[in-house]
Amino acid sequence: MKKFLNTLINTFIFLLILVGSLLVGWHFIQENVMLYLSQVEIIPEEFETNLIETEETAIFDWDAVIELDWQGLLPYVNYEVSPIGELIVPSVEIRLPILQGTSNVNVSLGAGTMEPDLVMGQGNFSLASHWHPNPRITFGSLDQIRAGDLIILRDADYLYIYETFIYDYIINPYRVDITDYVEGKIYVTLMTCTPGGRQRVMVRGEFIIQIPLSDLAAAEAMLAELEGLEAESVIDVIETLEYTEIPFPLVDITLAVGISLMLAALVVWISNRGFKRKNDKDSKVIKNDL
Repeated sequence: MKKFLNTLINTFIFLLILVGSLLVGWHFIQENVMLYLSQVEIIPEEFETNLIETEETAIFDWDAVIELDWQGLLPYVNYEVSPIGELIVPSVEIRLPILQGTSNVNVSLGAGTMEPDLVMGQGNFSLASHWHPNPRITFGSLDQIRAGDLIILRDADYLYIYETFIYDYIINPYRVDITDYVEGKIYVTLMTCTPGGRQRVMVRGEFIIQIPLSDLAAAEAMLAELEGLEAESVIDVIETLEYTEIPFPLVDITLAVGISLMLAALVVWISNRGFKRKNDKDSKVIKNDL
């Protein structure tokens, strides 16, 4: 009976420590899981077709967007969205597919257009995405953009280069005018929630130049003529436009499980040593009494 009780206690301790350490470990690896779950394949050859196909079905409803977490991404595993372009902000390592509309799935997996019929390099191209405490996820680093930073839009044939002039600008969530066309100006406007979702962060850039992707030499020559533009950053972007798949974080998960198992086993071993010493001590006391 005593042996059975000891085994039962050890099993309980093992499971308690295992579950507790897994929960702690999950805190450190869940963001890598989110990066894996939220990735969308970029196929530039399909941008124009996707644009036509999503024009009538796009949803523009920011109020229906819910807070982003890894559980919220699970329904979107293998979910097929249709990118119409790509957003790149080299200074803060934002790189997201541009998706038609601001549905919850779009702002979870990329940057969604806030108005229909937007055209890159024209009007006010406005995009929204989720905020997340990890700057590598969606618009988590939007508040780190500063004046002069480049904001780049991409379609199948061109890069559209904008330069930031409004940054880390906190606005009321009911401001609908930020997507309006401004007479004589060509803008890109990026928006996300502040932590807690009570306000919004806005970044705006002004259009500078349109760069062809088919001729790198021509692109370099065009950039060289512009003073103060980070030409090297743009060239780096052009040279690294190939889609790179994010692998499943198997190593992270295996490491977390392995450490949790070893920790649980160590605690049980220490507990057993304690029980053994107590039993040995009790046995000695009994012998002495005899």
